[in-house]
Amino acid sequence: MRNPKPADFVKIDPLSSPTLIVVIDTEEEFDWSKDFSRDQTSVRAMRSIHRVQDVFDEYGITPIYMVDYPVASQPDGYRPLQEIHASGHCLIGSHLHPWVNPPFEESVTRRFSFPGNLPRSLEAEKLRVLTETITERFGVPPTVYKAGRYGVGPHTADILEDQGYKVDLSVCPGMDYAGEGGPDFSNFSAWPYWFGSGRRMLEIPLTAGFSGRLRRWGRILHERASRPAFASLRAPGVLARLGLLDKTWLSPEGFKNSEHQALVRDSYRDGLRVFSYAFHSPSVEPGHTPYVRSQADLEKFLSRCRRFFEFFMGEFGGKPSTPLELKAALTSTTRLSDSEDSSVC
Repeated sequence: MRNPKPADFVKIDPLSSPTLIVVIDTEEEFDWSKDFSRDQTSVRAMRSIHRVQDVFDEYGITPIYMVDYPVASQPDGYRPLQEIHASGHCLIGSHLHPWVNPPFEESVTRRFSFPGNLPRSLEAEKLRVLTETITERFGVPPTVYKAGRYGVGPHTADILEDQGYKVDLSVCPGMDYAGEGGPDFSNFSAWPYWFGSGRRMLEIPLTAGFSGRLRRWGRILHERASRPAFASLRAPGVLARLGLLDKTWLSPEGFKNSEHQALVRDSYRDGLRVFSYAFHSPSVEPGHTPYVRSQADLEKFLSRCRRFFEFFMGEFGGKPSTPLELKAALTSTTRLSDSEDSSVC
């Protein structure tokens, strides 16, 4: 997927309320520090998904669970979600982890852990199998996609369009995975944009970026501060503590609530109105991710979610939405804007 052009970015009323979508990468428990394996497909953590769904329900949030093949194909994975989905309290999307998603024609390597690096026919077939499996389990075909490891490639947009997808959530602004063979999002922003033929599909990037007084020069300054020559000075941490520059993801995994609030406030000042909050489903049970190793970690994790939602929907005056609701609203706004532009001409 290419960098968006200025004309691709969605038109958003600067007076509109800030909008939040909540995205859960709903996947198997695997050891992030080790090589990828087709054998790591346990989804036992899904038995605890109610812990975070209860928090969503408290704040009127309809999350979207981006489901991968191990979750969609095993009862321990899909049954807890079927009840939530049947009640109308969530949406279901597709999350492609190619190393555990049939057909298995490629070797298991770090490069091929990014689905966009697969041959086009194999990337398409894996997504077709995943889409059909999710449709069988939940009765509705998924139309929102997020590539595993943010691994979009040159054929991903065409494949999504061919298979009826409407929204993609794969872009991770400011991150460069090229060293592992993945995509480079260094020059991407968190601003939503249209893509695909006729610009009919919507990209909603993860809200990741810089806060602080020097954020305008964030990418360059952070890159320089992170160089080995400054390692002993811990320059990125110093810049963050001074309120000058902090690189943050809108996620309860590894980031503090104060960082979330600073990112949202500064991004809003810079014009952003759509915010995407994301994490991984295994974090709802201790011991599966680096972020939640103990019961105490889990309590902090859930508290971090609550405190952010209280801030966003309370003090900040925001509102929850879903990727599909957002696409419908932005499509309507774009058509109205285009109509007004043509009438002026």
